[in-house]
Amino acid sequence: MRQRRTAHLIEIKYCEDTRPEQQLQAAHAQHGHLRRSIAGDHVLHVILLGVGGVIYIPHTLIPLKSLGLDSQRVKKFALKLHAHSVHYAHKLVQTRRSLEHSFHLQTNQEISASLSARNPPDPH
Repeated sequence: MRQRRTAHLIEIKYCEDTRPEQQLQAAHAQHGHLRRSIAGDHVLHVILLGVGGVIYIPHTLIPLKSLGLDSQRVKKFALKLHAHSVHYAHKLVQTRRSLEHSFHLQTNQEISASLSARNPPDPH
């Protein structure tokens, strides 16, 4: 006799710190088609992290615990997820500032080149 398997779909999503329910509903709607196309049993685990660093009990810790982790590992993993997201948020801000800086430099160089072309230096 063949055993039935259960597929666990796990998604980690970021949400507004004050309104996680909207992102939770969006995740369930987003994966509705995928869940219907999977044969057999399946469970969707949506793990929410707040963009401002919030770790929710009902939306972060409890879904992690439902995966079979003990309380200590749940907390440790949630903190690692938080640190990971903060690290990459920092990289994103650095990249954006670098691009803005290079854009301003490029724009300033183009303006200078344009002004030089219109006002060539005096040959004397």
